Amino acid sequence: MLNIGQVLTRSFGLLAQHPIGIVWLLVQALLISVFTLGLMAGPMQVGVYTVLMRYARTGHWNPQALWGNTTGHNIVAGIVFVASALAAFVVGLPVAVPNPLLASLLGYLGLAAINLLWFYTFQIMVDDDQTWPKAIRKGWDLMQQGGLLNHLLLIAILESLVLVSTLSTWVPFQIVMYLLLLGFSTVARAVAYVQLVPTRAFEP
Repeated sequence: MLNIGQVLTRSFGLLAQHPIGIVWLLVQALLISVFTLGLMAGPMQVGVYTVLMRYARTGHWNPQALWGNTTGHNIVAGIVFVASALAAFVVGLPVAVPNPLLASLLGYLGLAAINLLWFYTFQIMVDDDQTWPKAIRKGWDLMQQGGLLNHLLLIAILESLVLVSTLSTWVPFQIVMYLLLLGFSTVARAVAYVQLVPTRAFEP
């Protein structure tokens, strides 16, 4: 069963050891993903989790593992992931003008649904070199093993934390807070996976 308290505590400790390194890892992945219009989003996600899962399992920090993960199914996974996230974002746009609160709620629920589908997908692709449909199915099985309600609560906590960065009106502070909280959220996803799969990959 997933222990949310341990996930959050462990994630904070790991982020505290390498805050600049983790933020820089994410900045590189985000920039490459944006500049390639999402084409390299999959390989970048796989690279990020290659670094963070090894860090969570062994304590070894190897940011160079971000690179060299470009495969056909990683690229396709990234394109599908980006398209899913964009779909979740635009779901609330038709009601944004008459009811911005409802639009925000719909967008949040859409992102929560995407999080459920993709929460462990890239981690499994790191461990088991699976295509994204198989990784999504195995991720869903893993979430059920770890407790679906626990995962829903963890997703809600992580998404809410990232939204905290928007509370500041000073843009530089807002950006720094966003990257740190996004770093914490990403580390937490790696730690949650490692808590459930501590030492081995899935069987083929």
